[in-house]
Amino acid sequence: MVQVSISPDGDDLGVMQVILEGGTWVLQVLARPEELVTLRSIREADWAARRALRVGTVFGVSVFWAFKDDIVTALVGQDDETWQIAMTMPVEAVDRLAAMAVDHLPGPEQPEPDPPLPYPGQLEIF
Repeated sequence: MVQVSISPDGDDLGVMQVILEGGTWVLQVLARPEELVTLRSIREADWAARRALRVGTVFGVSVFWAFKDDIVTALVGQDDETWQIAMTMPVEAVDRLAAMAVDHLPGPEQPEPDPPLPYPGQLEIF
């Protein structure tokens, strides 16, 4: 089981610190709540179809999220092909994270999840 916690980052108002903790690893991601709620569409983020979600950073490096067979992989790196480190977790952990992020959205509106799109500059593969 992966523990999920989310709290405001003390250095930057509006940015959340996300801590995902597995049995032998910890991943700390900084992201705005508006970004985190896009993880509600994680099941559509097929890495093979180049549809990974770009959400958050680790030490200023982007995090790409992909889904396959009820497992989510968080890829930390320049893009979802040339990453430096990856963590896998059950999709339920990301579902909890996205639900927690909704509570931190500014304003009363709760937007619907956007479908995953290729990140800027990436060609879409059909």
